[in-house]
Amino acid sequence: MSFVVIILLIVLAFLPATLSFQKKIHHKSLFAWAIIIETIKPLSTIAIPFAFNPSMLDGVMYNYIALSFLYYIVIFAFYYILIRLVPASYNIYPHFLKGRTRIGWVFIALSAIFFIVLVVSSGGVFLLDPRKGYQYHREGVGFVWAFYILSVGAAYYFFVIKQPINTTKVVVFTILMFFTGSKQLILEVFIKSFLVYIWSGIKIKKWQIALGSIVLVILMLKLFDQFGSGENFLNRVDRYFEFMNLASLVFEDYEAGLLDFQNGNITLTSLWSYVPRMLYPEKPYAYGTTYLVEIYFPGLAATGRTPSFGMLTHEFVDFGWLAPLAAVLLNLTLLLKIFSLVILCTNAKLSRRWTIAALAFVLIPGFGFHLPVVFIAIFAFIILPSFFVKRASSGKFHVIQTYDSCK
Repeated sequence: MSFVVIILLIVLAFLPATLSFQKKIHHKSLFAWAIIIETIKPLSTIAIPFAFNPSMLDGVMYNYIALSFLYYIVIFAFYYILIRLVPASYNIYPHFLKGRTRIGWVFIALSAIFFIVLVVSSGGVFLLDPRKGYQYHREGVGFVWAFYILSVGAAYYFFVIKQPINTTKVVVFTILMFFTGSKQLILEVFIKSFLVYIWSGIKIKKWQIALGSIVLVILMLKLFDQFGSGENFLNRVDRYFEFMNLASLVFEDYEAGLLDFQNGNITLTSLWSYVPRMLYPEKPYAYGTTYLVEIYFPGLAATGRTPSFGMLTHEFVDFGWLAPLAAVLLNLTLLLKIFSLVILCTNAKLSRRWTIAALAFVLIPGFGFHLPVVFIAIFAFIILPSFFVKRASSGKFHVIQTYDSCK
C-alpha cells in the first residue's frame, strides 16, 4: 500500500511538467526541467522516509500524505490557469536583456564587504569553517549573511545569465556560495547553472558533468561535516528525516482532538522576519515556522536549534485542511517563481521589468534566500531593471538574442 501511495505522490508532484506539451510553452526543456528539479527536493523528503521505513506511513501520517496530494494538485492548477491566461508571444527566440557589465563587479565588491563583516563578527569562523559560521555565528548579522547571498546572486545575473555561461564561472560562484555555509546554496548554483545551459542552448559536455559532480559531492560532504567526523554517515543522514517524527506529533494531536489551530497566527508572526534583531534585540525567537517549535518544545527556538516539522505542517496548524491552498496563496515567493517560469517559457508579452525579474526568480541561485519577499520584489522589479541601458534614440532596452534551447 505504501508503494502505491508513493508512486501516486510522485505522479502528482511532477504533473505540472506535462504542461510543457501545451502550445503556448515554447521553451519546453526549460519548463519541464525547472519543475522537475525544483520538485525533487521537497518530494524526496517525503517519499524517501516512507520508502525506506513503510511503518512511518501509519494512520496518523496519512493525513500528511493527503495534504501533500492536495498541495501538488493546487500547484498544477496554478500553472495551468496561468498558461491559459498569459499573453504568449510566438517569437522563436528568448531574449536576454543587456546591461552594464561593470555592474557585476559592483555586486562582487558588495559581496566582499558583506563577507568581511561576517568574518570579523565571527572571529574568522566564516572564513575557516563556513558551516560553523552558518550554524553558530549568524545571530545579529543574519541580514548581512542574506545580503551577501543576494549580492553574489546579482553578480551571477550579470556574469552568467546575461553573458555566455562556462565552467570557470560556475566554479567561481560555487566557491562564493560555499562561504555561506549552506549546502542548499551550493546545490542551487549547480541547479541554476544547469537551467542556464538549457536556456542559452549551450550543450553541456560530459567532462563538465563529471567535474561538476565530483566538486559538488566534495563540497556537500565538507559542509555536511563528514570529513573528520566520527559519526556514521547514514546516522547523520537519518537526522535529516527527523521532521517525520515531529510531524507525527502534530497529527497525533489532531486525531486526538487536542490540536490548537492557530487561525493564521503563525503567518502573522512571520512579519517579524522584516525586523533585524540588531535593530530590535527584543525580537522574539519564535515566529513564522519556528513558532511551531516553540509550541512543542518551549525555549528551544531561543537556542538556535529549530528542527523542521516538514512541508505543510505549519500551514495545517495555522489553517487546517485549507493548508494546501494557503501554502500557495500566502507564499508570494512561490507565486512569483511560478509566474516567472511561465513568462520565460511562453515569451509572454509583458513589460521588460517582468522579463528582467523573471530571469532573476528562475535562474539566480538562492534568490530571496532568508529575505522578506517584499524586499526581493523591490530588488527584482525596481533595482535590477534600473541597471539596464536604454537606447537614446528609441528609449528601448538593449537586447541580445540567444538560440532557442528547445529547437
